[in-house]
Amino acid sequence: MAATPARSTQILDSIITVLSLAKAGVTGIGIPAIEPVVNGVYELAQMLSTMKSNKESLAVLEKSLNNLAAIDVSGVDGDLKDRLTRISSKFTARAEECKLLGGRSHINRLFRSQKDKEKISEIRELVATDIGEFTFSGNISIEKLVKGISSKANNDILDKLKSSPARYNAANTPEKCMDGTRVDIINDIVSRLTNPLDPDQRVVILSGSAGSGKSTIAKSVASILADQKKILAASFFFAWDTAERNHIKPLPTTLARQLADHDDCFRRLLVKLIVEDRTGILDIDPHLQFQKLVVELLGQTPPTQTPWVICLDALDECGKDRGVLCLRWLSDNMDKIP
Repeated sequence: MAATPARSTQILDSIITVLSLAKAGVTGIGIPAIEPVVNGVYELAQMLSTMKSNKESLAVLEKSLNNLAAIDVSGVDGDLKDRLTRISSKFTARAEECKLLGGRSHINRLFRSQKDKEKISEIRELVATDIGEFTFSGNISIEKLVKGISSKANNDILDKLKSSPARYNAANTPEKCMDGTRVDIINDIVSRLTNPLDPDQRVVILSGSAGSGKSTIAKSVASILADQKKILAASFFFAWDTAERNHIKPLPTTLARQLADHDDCFRRLLVKLIVEDRTGILDIDPHLQFQKLVVELLGQTPPTQTPWVICLDALDECGKDRGVLCLRWLSDNMDKIP
């Protein structure tokens, strides 16, 4: 049963809103069929919203339906494939109706012009209903379905980064300070990082002799910034006795991956960079990786109301003179990082 014109208009308004979000989500994710189908259905919905009940519009509708029905969906799985298959079948049937109606002789159309207009309007309502079922099938809209697929595709791309398990809370990282100890210094560091008096002084360096508890303080500060303040964007805790954390090579890729987990905009920029890269950026010199994956992408990320904190611990445990090298990377680029 076709929807009433008013109901059809409501359906199309909702469809266009949802599909515009889905359209943005599918762009460039590299999954067969999904991008052309979502884009095509979005354009079809827009066309239906202004379609007139005449022969010219009917011909355009028939062509659009045939083009969408011809898209190969064999490379898609699961619920999405079911949706694509169903709507492809319906589009084929609707296109045939358009063809039959548009192929009537001139004389017959003279006698049936009003009925033909009604039939064209009916086909329009049916197609709108078909698209509505595609867009809102079950309890999961196509936008949410696409978002899940896009997220998985982006994760697969980001998995190409050779990152290390070196977050502040990773296994074999130092313990936090015992409750009630080092409270003043921890609070002072947290205060400096969350409410800087001078925006130009954005670096806090904790120094001291070996065994003085710097790493436990760093762990405590990082925990507060992550769990309470929600501003820890990335962390890397070096350790001389852990193979994945005793050298500087994985630092840029690890920070980039964590920054992508922290912020959606940075995530999109990083995915785009990896997908479009033709320079072998995942295997180049760590210094250049740091420039491309961290510094330049941070420079492209819009400002936020809250600060992002990056915590690096035990720079003296990442190889001979490498801690100094890491500090040089940071100091050379402070003016380029927002």
